[in-house]
Amino acid sequence: MGRDRSRSRGSRRSRSPSASSDDGSKELWRVVKDDPYSFEGWTKLLQFVEQKDDMEQAENAYESFLKKYPFCYGYWRKYAEMQKRHKRFEKALNVYERGLHEISLSVDLWLSYINYIKEIAQGQRQADAKIRAIYLRALEACGMEFRSDKLWTQYIEWEIENKEYAKASQVYDIVLSTPTQGYIGHFDRYRKFIDEREPDEVLSTEEYEAITDKLYDKIKNELDGAPLFVIEEFEEDLTDDEGMDDSQGKRLITKRKHMPVALSAYRDEIMVRRTKLHLANETEVNKRLKYELAIKRPYFHVKPLEREQLNNWYKYIEFEIAEKKRKRIQMLFERCVIACALYEEMWVQYATYLDSVKDTEGARDVFKRAAEVHCSKKPGIHLAYSLFEEKHGDSSTATAILYDFDRRCPGYAAINLRKINVSRRKNGRDKNPDYSSTVSKFEKLMNEPGNSRRVSSFYAMKLARIHLKLKHDRKAAEKVVKEAISRDKDNLQLYMTLVDIAFSSSRFHEREVCDAFDYAIESRYLSPNQKFVFSQRKLDFLEDLGSDAGKLQSHYVEHLRLEKDLNEPAPTLFSNLKRKASYDDEEIDNKRSRDTTDLINTNNSFVKTMGNGDGNGGYYSPNLELTGHDSQLNTPSYTDTPTQLF
Repeated sequence: MGRDRSRSRGSRRSRSPSASSDDGSKELWRVVKDDPYSFEGWTKLLQFVEQKDDMEQAENAYESFLKKYPFCYGYWRKYAEMQKRHKRFEKALNVYERGLHEISLSVDLWLSYINYIKEIAQGQRQADAKIRAIYLRALEACGMEFRSDKLWTQYIEWEIENKEYAKASQVYDIVLSTPTQGYIGHFDRYRKFIDEREPDEVLSTEEYEAITDKLYDKIKNELDGAPLFVIEEFEEDLTDDEGMDDSQGKRLITKRKHMPVALSAYRDEIMVRRTKLHLANETEVNKRLKYELAIKRPYFHVKPLEREQLNNWYKYIEFEIAEKKRKRIQMLFERCVIACALYEEMWVQYATYLDSVKDTEGARDVFKRAAEVHCSKKPGIHLAYSLFEEKHGDSSTATAILYDFDRRCPGYAAINLRKINVSRRKNGRDKNPDYSSTVSKFEKLMNEPGNSRRVSSFYAMKLARIHLKLKHDRKAAEKVVKEAISRDKDNLQLYMTLVDIAFSSSRFHEREVCDAFDYAIESRYLSPNQKFVFSQRKLDFLEDLGSDAGKLQSHYVEHLRLEKDLNEPAPTLFSNLKRKASYDDEEIDNKRSRDTTDLINTNNSFVKTMGNGDGNGGYYSPNLELTGHDSQLNTPSYTDTPTQLF
């Protein structure tokens, strides 16, 4: 008896995710545990558990996978079908419902679910009503999808099979006004549908009577005294759905049979009316066709989309927003975020749109879906989500979003900055705001042991801005920057910042500006080219704003001395004046100008652009994305004026 229990426990252990390697599962589980976002690792594991038909392992695998990739509709279907094979019918139903909650636009998943409902509803009372309700749910969820024709067609055919011609006709009226890929096929099938049935079977009572009133005077002479129709009677078996026993298994049916003249006139009038719908719908289809044809991958995949595909989504959304039909706009956004689920800028654009039309809860839901599931490791969406909550007055939630991301993915400077600034903005609403907490937080970040010199310098420049602009303490700002230079001596950006501080002072002092320029020019750690940039700026400053011609002349001599150390001749003080010059002179000046600009741009690669560089949604923060230990920072360009930072 003891050995039996031991074998039982061993059997249960073999079905766990940590099953012994003899069946191959252990290694597959190790891959996805080491890298939970290895899509290939997950698909191999799912294929393995499918082949083994081990329900316990399959549940563990599917649940873990679909939590990370809920837009993979095919795996929801496989998971449900596996539950069904194991006769776990309620669980299969639950899987379908959960899948459709996550990806309600999947026509294939809806059709699979409907077929399952048909199986389990067979023989039940009100089976048709239950099936119809599912069809209507499906059409409400994804009937506006451009590729939803299969769903429309199957539902109409089902109603026709059940001889519910009026209901089928109602569905036709909707689809004939819905832009879909197969809109022509729907119109052709509708024509056949009308030609095979009596008019009163396919029209509402109101429309039938309206057409009768319109046609009767036109065709009464052709009828030559005959009625529009005659009444036929026949018996029909009751369906199981109507719950009748054998003794009550038939009912008497009365049916109108229209005269040929009337029948032809009715059908012509019906088609005239529906042709108007069809032509209006064709116009709507043609408006969208170029965008639809350009969509090569409408489904989710982890592989990057081509740039042309992303641009097409942007243009399509822009078009649909201009059309101002909110339901269609949201439908397109939902389609877009399936194909572009890993592109945080698409989610931000969607949420921004909803917020712009005062759908705050809808926007919040979009942000949550993106931040918690699809882009959970990307800082941009969390910055946008945080800013959204802060904008709507919930600073606590805004901060919590940032701290949660920082806990999971530490080291992003943009996240650290936003945490500080959410608190600063909240304090700034006080009558006498106290920025000491802001200063101490920046100082802590500057001195964090794991930070590189460049990251510490980045925080130093941010702190200097606080001192200068909010605390109005220029000396403190200068001190912070000079201390940063002592640690990061060849950082051109710090020297630029020092000049900015001097320029930005509310009380302009020529000597202080010159001292800031000299701090860079006299540095032993900057290259000759870098020093020359500062020297040229100083020369321009003395010419434009200086009060002492002697200082200008003295620095001009020094400037020419610095020029000797350059590889290429540089433009002089007068290079921007209109003058006669040889082609070679102009080429030299132009090349030097380009080299100087390139130099500054190279030194300005200080904060990596967030996301993919083109996701400037309404809630994006400044372009900052860097980690504390491996940083690439990209500050604003200073090629125009030395006062851009402040």
